[in-house]
Amino acid sequence: MRYEDWHTHNALCRHAIGSIEDYVKKAINFDLNVIGISDHFPYEYLRSELPSLEQIPYEEYAMPLYDLEIYFLELENLKEKYLDQISVRFAFEIDYFKHQDYVLNRYLKKYINKLDYILGSVHVLFGKAGTFAFDDGRFLNKYKEYSVNDEIYIEFYNSLQDMIKSPTFELDVVTHFDLPKKFDKKVKDKDNIMEKAIETLRLVKKNDLTVEINTSGLRKKAKEQYPNIDIIKHIYDLDIPILLGSDAHKPEEVAYEFKSITKMLKDIGFNRFAHFKKRRRSFIEI
Repeated sequence: MRYEDWHTHNALCRHAIGSIEDYVKKAINFDLNVIGISDHFPYEYLRSELPSLEQIPYEEYAMPLYDLEIYFLELENLKEKYLDQISVRFAFEIDYFKHQDYVLNRYLKKYINKLDYILGSVHVLFGKAGTFAFDDGRFLNKYKEYSVNDEIYIEFYNSLQDMIKSPTFELDVVTHFDLPKKFDKKVKDKDNIMEKAIETLRLVKKNDLTVEINTSGLRKKAKEQYPNIDIIKHIYDLDIPILLGSDAHKPEEVAYEFKSITKMLKDIGFNRFAHFKKRRRSFIEI
């Protein structure tokens, strides 16, 4: 099969390397059918709404607002330039911040009709440790403010649930479903956290969303795809659509370990991946 990578970043987000074209070219070299360009939507729109955001270096987490026009201009040019070699899909990865949809949508509405899909994510928590970018290694000291890592997972799944239930937050795909494990932070009560994960998956199913199988965890200390195989089996049991994302931050990470992950998914029973165009989902056979 020809793989499709729905989660990639580039230098515009300030923490990845390589131009958008570098990722497109690498995807062509790998004979991919689709390359999804899904850079982080700006955080800047929140500056006046969430003063506590200043406690984290949010400027390093996403493209600035003034680059949005550049982003789409380049995407349009690359889509046309490589039309005969690969399908270039347009997307944003958008972080969810509770009660901030109204201000987000003021900025997003200009671009929403240009998108093929939206990745919905949670990278920042506003809980016991205050404003906490839990997947940024510079904030590992914040983990000490929790008596057990389980509390971070609970905050994370509560935020995911708020995101999924929000009637005004636009998304198509839920990303890196167990991201708090990035630094190999173990949970104490596995059954309790799994129960919370399944509760969240049921909301995904109810809202007819797709879950990303994200291979970037294999490059992190966790040494495991997001989500873990037990969660993936529940995704299968609930008949929730899935797709693959490398979460590439370097061109050479495009389609990272897709072959081995696809074998695992087929062994579980999956026989198709979700596919998006203009926010409409279809399927391809594995």
